[in-house]
Amino acid sequence: MNLIDEIVEILSSSNGVLSEALIKTKVLLHKIGHKELVIWVNKELNGYSESDELPDYRIIPAQVRVSAANGAYKVDSHPIPMSNIDKKFRAVWEEARITYSLAIIEKLVSSSTESVLQSQIPMEANGMISKGLSNSFIVQRAWSEIPVASISNILMQVRSRLLDFVLELSSKFPNMESDKEVKEAAGKLDVSNLFNNTIFGDNVTILLGSDNIQKVTNSIIKNDFKALSKVLQENGVDRSDVDLLKDAIDNDQSFSIVEKDEFGPSVKLWMESMLSKAINASWQIELGVAGSLLATALNSYYGLVI
Repeated sequence: MNLIDEIVEILSSSNGVLSEALIKTKVLLHKIGHKELVIWVNKELNGYSESDELPDYRIIPAQVRVSAANGAYKVDSHPIPMSNIDKKFRAVWEEARITYSLAIIEKLVSSSTESVLQSQIPMEANGMISKGLSNSFIVQRAWSEIPVASISNILMQVRSRLLDFVLELSSKFPNMESDKEVKEAAGKLDVSNLFNNTIFGDNVTILLGSDNIQKVTNSIIKNDFKALSKVLQENGVDRSDVDLLKDAIDNDQSFSIVEKDEFGPSVKLWMESMLSKAINASWQIELGVAGSLLATALNSYYGLVI
């Protein structure tokens, strides 16, 4: 039985341990030469950081509830209208970003005796929330309620999506027993695209930390400036700067771009100007992320990403 079959058996078994399947997936990705895809596996095993862009299955709708009183009456655990609350606060209170590792999620779900978990809203926000209430009610305590069933669904989503990936991978080269045969066959496939489509969904860009720009690669087709423009603008590059890049690419048409990171002189000058903007914060992005993003996007545009 090869490693893929072992992973399928674990994921399809009711007694299969999800963390064991993920660890074996990490080994598999290294063996087939795609260790850059291990980042997602590590994030699920170890947890995400607050700055990570989370997969959709880890963002859960939450409901804001309050305990409030007006001198004559008191209400407890009451849902309230949120339309008057600033959008930036609503985004935090009405959505739960579950960054915990899978092991912690399993423990939360198994140990919970309630159907919901509570995330307390700072008491400093009570005044703001009270403004939207009628009959002079004053908020004494506010919290967000997160369904335990929705948190439990994270485990099912990871199991299901990972199973989809390994089954798709297995279908591309059946009847192969040795790891060497699997690696040779995988070298002829677009494993990165297969992985991202099954784990994150079609045409979804997920950046897990500053070192994962794989989805930028998959979002840009060779010589498709529209796709390049879309990725850059999604990452905070102004439209005017994108137009300047188009001019730079046109100016470099006489240069043969055949090696990764070796662009024409006009494009290099444009990159230098963008990195300067990252340094002086006129482009709101970390410098290290900016350099990797631009290089990967341009390499993809020129068809230089393998």
